[in-house]
Amino acid sequence: MQILLPYKDINIKTRNYTFDFFKAIFALSIILVHFPLPDPIGTIFSTIGICGVIYFFLISGYSSYDKDDMVASKNILRRFKRNLKIFIIVSLIYFILIIPERLLTGQFDSFLNNFKNPWLFPRLLLLGDLSFISADPLWFMVALLYSYIILYLLHRFKVMKYAYYALPLLILIRVGVETYVNSYDVDWHISSIFIASGLPIMMLGNYIAYKKDAFLKAPLISNIIIFIVSTIMVFVTVFINAGRFNLAQPFKIISMLELFLISLKIPGKKEYGIIGMIGRKYSLYIYLFHFLFGLIAIDFLYLFTFPEWVYDWFMPVVALIFGTIIPIGLCKLNNFIKRKIKAK
Repeated sequence: MQILLPYKDINIKTRNYTFDFFKAIFALSIILVHFPLPDPIGTIFSTIGICGVIYFFLISGYSSYDKDDMVASKNILRRFKRNLKIFIIVSLIYFILIIPERLLTGQFDSFLNNFKNPWLFPRLLLLGDLSFISADPLWFMVALLYSYIILYLLHRFKVMKYAYYALPLLILIRVGVETYVNSYDVDWHISSIFIASGLPIMMLGNYIAYKKDAFLKAPLISNIIIFIVSTIMVFVTVFINAGRFNLAQPFKIISMLELFLISLKIPGKKEYGIIGMIGRKYSLYIYLFHFLFGLIAIDFLYLFTFPEWVYDWFMPVVALIFGTIIPIGLCKLNNFIKRKIKAK
């Protein structure tokens, strides 16, 4: 059985199909974070989606590593430029398409009033707050870009191996900020600042790549057991808060760390069907665009009258469908245009 293969037989330089599988699962679950089903099912899927963000950051950090610091810095700079371009283009699409949505829902005046807020752009730059154009999921891109800058500098000046000593402090900052935000129901954008969101987890992913032999030597069964136990604790702490504090964050990090290590040890021999294909080709597009097109689809359906239970159960499904199909269509259109340009 593949699960029993020793780590030395795993070529982690080849494509990791298990990464693709979980990227799809988490990307689809993130849609149900923003368009939740009724509880307790809604909380279950939302928790899975939130954990998935940690998994995405781990992949980004892991992929940023190279034993040659100069090569790593060049690769990270290339990733930064590509993601900055994606962020700008996607933000413009949100901005353009949210205008008719605001007109349709009678919220255009409040939309314009956002630009009178002196904290609009500081919040955008520091916290990745793009709620004024209904682009909340793009906070991930802002945190990713800032984290890439830090990783680039650390590799560029060849001090990354010393920066790893700060990793426990960074993880502690993330746990502290997330616990505070989730326990006291304060503005969630506070936890999206890169030093409390992307950087600690990307540094962890980078460190795993740096010490991959040591991480892969650990028995796979131990990773599986820790993953199961920590995942159970995630849901226990989510559903049953210990007093006032939400203690789920440490278990979320441990759970996704173990799942990431399991994915490294079981990379898969071939693509996991349509789910694997979605993860490989479309997960980024789904993450970036699901909120926009899910919101537009739901606003359209609110023009009709349905019983309340229909809205509660049917609307998240509609958002899931449109938040998946339309981004996939955009990806296909983008690839088609690229092929046409190359053909010329």
